[in-house]
Amino acid sequence: MSSPTVQRPPFAISIKQPWAALIVSGRKTIEVRSWSVDYRGPIFIHTGKKPDEEFIDRFPNVDTNFQGGLLGVADLAEIQPFTQALWSRLRSEHLVPGPMPDKAFGWRFERPRKLLHPVPLSGQLGLFTVPDDLSALALTVDLQP
Repeated sequence: MSSPTVQRPPFAISIKQPWAALIVSGRKTIEVRSWSVDYRGPIFIHTGKKPDEEFIDRFPNVDTNFQGGLLGVADLAEIQPFTQALWSRLRSEHLVPGPMPDKAFGWRFERPRKLLHPVPLSGQLGLFTVPDDLSALALTVDLQP
C-alpha cells in the first residue's frame, strides 16, 4: 500500500555506499559533511555509482548492491558543527572511524524509509533536485518503514 502522507522531497543528496544503505536502514543517523544548508525536511537519499571501497567490507550485512540512484527518503532534522567532544560522543551514530575532519557538520536524519524499487538516476554534488517524473515514480511505490 502506498503511503499518501509522504511529502515529495524537494531535494536529494548523493551518498556513497555503504553509508546510503546504512542511513536508509536507520543504522546510521548522522551523515558527516564539510558543508551545511538551511533546508530541513524530507530528502531523497541517493547512492552514487562508486562505493566507498574502504568501508564496504566493514558492513557485510548491509545490502549495497544498488548504486547510482534513489534508494530511499529520510527527514533531515538538524545540522550541527562537530566539536571534538561531539564527534566522539556521536561516533555510534555517524559510524566514521578515525579522527574528526578539520571542518565537519553532522546531518541528522530521522524517519528513514527505503524505496521498494530504487530508481536509477545520476547524482550531483550538493543538494540537487530530482526531475518531477522520477520523483513521482519513486513515491508511487511503497516505502518500507
